[in-house]
Amino acid sequence: MIGVTIFIRSSCRKPCVFLLLLFCLGIQTTMGQCPPNIGFEKGSFENWETLKGRIERDGSINMTVVSPDPSNHRILDASLNAKETDPFGGFPVVCPNGSGFSVKLGMEQGGSDAHGLRYTFTVPQTNADYSIIYNYAVVLENPTHQPHEQPQLSVKIFNVTDNRYEDCGSFQFIASADLPGFQLAGGSRPNVFYKDWAPITLKLPNYAGKTLRLEFTVNDCSLGGHFGYAYIDINENCGTPITGNVLCNDVPKLTLTAPYGFMGYRWFTEDFSQELGKNNTLKLSPAPAPGTRLALEIIPYPNEGCLDTLYTTVMKSDDPFDFKLKTDMEACETPGLDLTLPALIQGSTPGMVYSYFADINESIFVSNPKKVVTAGTYYIKAVNAAGCTDTKPFDAVIRRNPVVKILRDHAECIPNTINITTPDITQGSDPGLVLSYWEDDKATKAMVNPAAVSKSGLYYIKGVNQYGCSNIQPIYTSITAPPVIVTNNFTVCGELKLSSVNPVEGSDVTATASYWRDASTSIPIPPDYVFTQTTDYYAKLSSIAGCAVKKVAKVTVNPLPHFTVTPPQSVRIPQTINLANTVPASANWTYSYWEDSATTKRLMNPERIIKSGTYYIKSTNSYNCTVTNRVEVDIQDAIITPANVFSPNGDGIHDSWHIPLIEYYPDSQIEIFTRNGQSVYRSKGYTPVWDGRSNDGKIVPVGVYYYVIKQNAKQKHISGTVTVVY
Repeated sequence: MIGVTIFIRSSCRKPCVFLLLLFCLGIQTTMGQCPPNIGFEKGSFENWETLKGRIERDGSINMTVVSPDPSNHRILDASLNAKETDPFGGFPVVCPNGSGFSVKLGMEQGGSDAHGLRYTFTVPQTNADYSIIYNYAVVLENPTHQPHEQPQLSVKIFNVTDNRYEDCGSFQFIASADLPGFQLAGGSRPNVFYKDWAPITLKLPNYAGKTLRLEFTVNDCSLGGHFGYAYIDINENCGTPITGNVLCNDVPKLTLTAPYGFMGYRWFTEDFSQELGKNNTLKLSPAPAPGTRLALEIIPYPNEGCLDTLYTTVMKSDDPFDFKLKTDMEACETPGLDLTLPALIQGSTPGMVYSYFADINESIFVSNPKKVVTAGTYYIKAVNAAGCTDTKPFDAVIRRNPVVKILRDHAECIPNTINITTPDITQGSDPGLVLSYWEDDKATKAMVNPAAVSKSGLYYIKGVNQYGCSNIQPIYTSITAPPVIVTNNFTVCGELKLSSVNPVEGSDVTATASYWRDASTSIPIPPDYVFTQTTDYYAKLSSIAGCAVKKVAKVTVNPLPHFTVTPPQSVRIPQTINLANTVPASANWTYSYWEDSATTKRLMNPERIIKSGTYYIKSTNSYNCTVTNRVEVDIQDAIITPANVFSPNGDGIHDSWHIPLIEYYPDSQIEIFTRNGQSVYRSKGYTPVWDGRSNDGKIVPVGVYYYVIKQNAKQKHISGTVTVVY
């Protein structure tokens, strides 16, 4: 917004320090001569200089002119980015003054970078004073470095003609934690502060014919870890700073509108004898006479610019001005209501310029008038070439788009088809919808036969409610060749755990198998299921594309033999145990007897067990199903009582020492000693038997000898005496 203003009084105060700024800039000139592309209205940086460099450790900044860097010199289109908000402060990144373009300078990433924008222009000779108005929003990161090391942004007005910076137009914003009007931002990054949109007024009087340069510079911290960036937006309106001061034929009222975004407004008569209003708009009905001069005092926020007084004169225009506006219109939330439609202003004077507001004071611009999605009353302002204005309310009735739900994508196998018109596919959608079926997401090409889709692809279902609002949702159909399925039948004894076998071994390895109790595949069989009886079940094979085939499979579960072992009673050597007596007789299976649980070492004489231990009995039925049970056998050691006398004289009677039952201990150790402890006989297993000869083969003399018999490692040894006589 560019226009000349005459300053009656001014109280200039420098702005506070800050890091992250969003600006709306207005340069006021009554002649309406906008410097070319100062508002980026061409969607480019034409006539601007873009700079890039770095901040050094001592705080000095060195930049050079470069081509625009898309990451750090980014133009934002208000029609595309109107709803975008700052990630830290949550305020809109597009200045809410109705301008078409904003520029992002820098980015939210540290690195000791510095970026700048510069614009040079000459104040027209016809103007005595110049006023620059900034609206800005601020977000800063405060790393608590030294001031010269902090992220910062500077805005300067350089007088090229006089080779100096202007005091009121040059200021610096440095990151700090105690800036007035700032709030701590939420999120994971600490020490980030923000301030919502606010204006700055820079008073630049008496610069007609002089060349000025706007300079914007933003930098990260000098240590490289903290960011600084800004958004800049310049209003493209080059009219007077106060609009609506022109009386039009047949319009008896007058609505004056002040520059947007200041803390306060005070309207006065020219001599300040009467205060007329305190809003940014002043509505006068009936309108004052042409030539009436009014004063406006604009009050900036504390420490954010200069207090200025602007004047405007009521003028009369005989130019045609007929503003006709429909009172209301209905539209769907998507695509929304376009307030710029010619149908809304049909019959109005051609060539007028329209602006759109969300409030009656015309202080809140509609962020995207081509796509209004919220119901309510909006205000449309018409301005003709002479400056005649009128604002009228308009009620937007926004209908909700219907809910269209697609439960799932669908797959079938050749030669089957898919019916996408069945109600279950759109179950959960709004009731009463009129559904149609399309080949494209714009619903321009209808499907030929949606009830028998025979080709894989992405299709679309459109639902329309009673208000004509619609919603389109995609549905994917996959119709492919079926996977190859092979099922294997199993015959088992007792039970079969599904996870222990592969029922579809030999099938298509790229497909996924699942198992079901019924042919309709409605009752699944879990992976850990155990079959305990003979049954049919169904294997289903699903390809990657979703095509599925099924085939029956069978599990035959044969019975196991069931028997109980009766533990035998304990006996003592030389008694034996018959294992056949420990199990019941059966005509349905046979028994076998084993030394090991794996039944690999068969017992040779199970009817005459002579040794304690664990033995195994296996039963085998006609299905060759087996069950093996163990049996514990306890055979106690024999009571060994050797003869206490013998006569090895060769007469054939008691010629050797007799030890009854010693043959059951083949590993026994036997030793005989003299009275003096001298060993005269030693054997293992009592072979050969003692016939009265010593270890050297000589006949021992008559006498009493001592013996020690060790049956085995478990038994206590036996000792005693034996007498040798001849």
